[in-house]
Amino acid sequence: MCYHLPTFMKRLTRFFGSLRIAVTLLLAIAAVLAWATIYETRFGTAAVQRVVYRAWWFQSLLAFLAANLAMAAWLRRPWRRRHLPFLLAHLGIICILVGGIIGGRFGIDGQLLIPEGESEKTMRLPSNVLVVHQPNPGTHHVLPTEFDTRAWAHEPHALYRVPLDGRDLTLVVDRYYPDALIEEQVVAGGGEEAPAVRLTVRHAEQSETLWLLARDPERFGVRWGDAHLLFLEPQTQAQADQLLGRDAPAAPSRGVVTIRLPAPSRAVEVPVPERMGEPVKLSGTPYTVIFKDYFADFALTDQGPRSRSEQPNNPAVAFLLSGPEGTDTHLLFAFHPEIASMHGWSKTIPAEVSYSHPAGGGSLPPNALGILRLPSGELEGVMTGPAGERKRLGAVRAGERYPHPWLGYEIEVVEIATHTQIVTSFSNRSSDVRREAIHVTAQEGGDTAQAWLALHGSAQLPLGKEPITVEYRPEQRDLPMSIKLLDFRKIEYPGSQMAAGFESDVQLSDPERGLMLMRKISMNNPLRYRGYSFYQSSFIPGAVETTVLSVRNDPGTPLVYAGFLVVIGGVVSLFTMRNRQAAPRPRRRRAGATT
Repeated sequence: MCYHLPTFMKRLTRFFGSLRIAVTLLLAIAAVLAWATIYETRFGTAAVQRVVYRAWWFQSLLAFLAANLAMAAWLRRPWRRRHLPFLLAHLGIICILVGGIIGGRFGIDGQLLIPEGESEKTMRLPSNVLVVHQPNPGTHHVLPTEFDTRAWAHEPHALYRVPLDGRDLTLVVDRYYPDALIEEQVVAGGGEEAPAVRLTVRHAEQSETLWLLARDPERFGVRWGDAHLLFLEPQTQAQADQLLGRDAPAAPSRGVVTIRLPAPSRAVEVPVPERMGEPVKLSGTPYTVIFKDYFADFALTDQGPRSRSEQPNNPAVAFLLSGPEGTDTHLLFAFHPEIASMHGWSKTIPAEVSYSHPAGGGSLPPNALGILRLPSGELEGVMTGPAGERKRLGAVRAGERYPHPWLGYEIEVVEIATHTQIVTSFSNRSSDVRREAIHVTAQEGGDTAQAWLALHGSAQLPLGKEPITVEYRPEQRDLPMSIKLLDFRKIEYPGSQMAAGFESDVQLSDPERGLMLMRKISMNNPLRYRGYSFYQSSFIPGAVETTVLSVRNDPGTPLVYAGFLVVIGGVVSLFTMRNRQAAPRPRRRRAGATT
């Protein structure tokens, strides 16, 4: 009982339960929430959760307020029936505060990015991490990061000591740019051969100078106005003849895989055989190819990769490439050569592979200028019209201008280079979190290496006996279930292209419980399962649409809901008891009274 406590404890209890402390705490929390709202509009949700909502000091304020309410209720003893609304209101608010603290400490917020037809179980969290990979043995370390976004804090000097297998690595992050401006410049003169051309395109009063790199999957072509500008490097003369429109011998019915090996540096063509599973030795090299499957019309179904038909609508081939470095698995698409680079599939053998199919015809897109670097090293050009018409340009030389006969554009070849390199510079524009980048310096013994890393980027650092790979990406966490996107729909307002809503048909698979569910997730219709809630957030357009689902798991939510119900019960009891007290009491009749 309170009167059995020492005098000091009595005063401390009254101090914590005083109305002045409660008002001070409420004003402080209100000021923090107002400031957090402004902070979120500038720096984003992830930053405000890290700096405010999940910070120890803010949760301490909530815990202090909960203790104040508990003390205030304790000081009202002995409780009477009339205290019921007061006690229920305090108990409900305490439940809400405790639930918020639990959610802030143990709750999970993340995103699932699922391309249509694919399955995903790894979600991205708001926080970012550094990942250090050591190839042999295949180990990696995940290092949590937390950088200040203020302008005077862009030099964090965060130090990490990474114990690798028999190696002692020191990693320092000495620059952090929340809004990085990344500028890339192609310059002539590089160590390795990298063919490139610099073009100037003119139309009316508009002009632009740009570089095309034949061996870069992201820079070999560009769309300028209505024109497609391409710099291609066919591996064989037969491929060059197809692109130029020359007569060429019939290609194998299933197509040809071209492999450019590191040593010796040459291209080897391997026709896709009719019979799968037999090793094909690449003559003069220590490498072997084993074709596993051929798809005339590739599709990803519930049963895995399948061919929808025998018509070559989407030819693809799967094979293994084995050599001294190890074995790599390849899946190549004749009509979509960019898929491998888009997914960032890592390989152990540094070989360049491509797949061509007769159904593609070696064709160029309409309204194109194609500059081809032949196996002999010479350059030839060809232009196409809107209906596939062709005009061969012959040998292409620097300083020449080529008018496009169908578009009226003029293309000038400014420079031709066989050795180029990309010089990247980083600068920071503001303290708003828009495009994060960091600069890392690694040291092992007397060796030092450094690199800039944009978010989702990686770099290889040459250190010691073997290089390491450093990656800067969002933190990831595996879910106990997987979500497969069956179909995505964008619903537009009639007569416009404005989105009225998004819908995703998904398949949830839980291997632990042996359960499979089919559900539709829309803007106001989340999927809830095992404490996780999946909300339709947005989507990423493209040839294959990708849905973005927000994922939340808050163990404090039941306590918060219970707190709201208790508060409502307190309000109801308050009005009920007031009505009873306000009701007139019947007057007693005195003995002997007459009417």
